[in-house]
Amino acid sequence: MTNRLKLLLASGLLVCLSAAADPIQLPAGMAGVPNIGAIPCHVFTEMLDKGPKGVRLSLLTWAEGYFFARSGETLNEMIETATNTDEAYDFYGITDRFVEFCAANPEAITREAVLAFGGELTTEN
Repeated sequence: MTNRLKLLLASGLLVCLSAAADPIQLPAGMAGVPNIGAIPCHVFTEMLDKGPKGVRLSLLTWAEGYFFARSGETLNEMIETATNTDEAYDFYGITDRFVEFCAANPEAITREAVLAFGGELTTEN
């Protein structure tokens, strides 16, 4: 490797390292990982349009963990025991319920949207 190429590579590496060293400014209390179950519904609704991507999936994943921690059943097991089999319990069928709840209750938190859906499942038994 020639000295010129080595100098060019070293310069490029220095530029990359200096760019990565800029501090990240996190919102107060977030510590880098927002609690998707504690986000106000009006913020959740805004996030659907403005990003980040995957907000629906994040809340659905959070809901799965929440329900399992509370009941010992997976979301699929809860759906299997629900008697209303005409409902669409696919990704959008479930997450649309979260979206609709939050649109109707902007001052609530996303956890309440998840609990409302869980209530639908348990009251159908």
